[in-house]
Amino acid sequence: MKSKFLLLPILISILSGCSKRENEPFIPEESIGLDSLYQQPQNPFMGIPEKMSVVHVRTSAIKYNPWQKFYVSPVDATIIMWPSDDKTLAIKDVDKALEGIALDTKTNTEVKTENITKSSGIQLQDYRPGKYLIAVILDADAESGKRSYSSQEITLREYGKIYMHKIFSKDVKDGEFEEWSPKLIEK
Repeated sequence: MKSKFLLLPILISILSGCSKRENEPFIPEESIGLDSLYQQPQNPFMGIPEKMSVVHVRTSAIKYNPWQKFYVSPVDATIIMWPSDDKTLAIKDVDKALEGIALDTKTNTEVKTENITKSSGIQLQDYRPGKYLIAVILDADAESGKRSYSSQEITLREYGKIYMHKIFSKDVKDGEFEEWSPKLIEK
């Protein structure tokens, strides 16, 4: 019985020691607007590789809900990246692009890559500085815009970070090319 009475003061002192101190600063949450969709991710990857660059690619689509409001929602897409230092690459056939094949319009030859990922976002790191073509292709089972695609050529600097976010419009038609958003964040 005596041990139960000793336990009560110890428990009270532990609980009172865990209360919040008044001198700790309060950090308010930031509101998220549409422009933040183009900014750095909320939980960015930690650090930059020693000598290589990093590219962060996200895909979303504008959707319409029953309350007659538009919103941006992540969508799965195939994300492909080709090195294009001495080439002018273009996607002429979506099915071939899904296999990692783009066309070099200078020499009219096909260029293949193994860098193909299916996701709504990916972080590509440890890339050498230079020019690259990034393409995103919506899935065949997408709500709208089946097999629609977009591509953007980027130039990676040494130790650089590039954040890209392709937001497909609500009116995108099946199998059509849609321009990449002009917002591209380079750090």
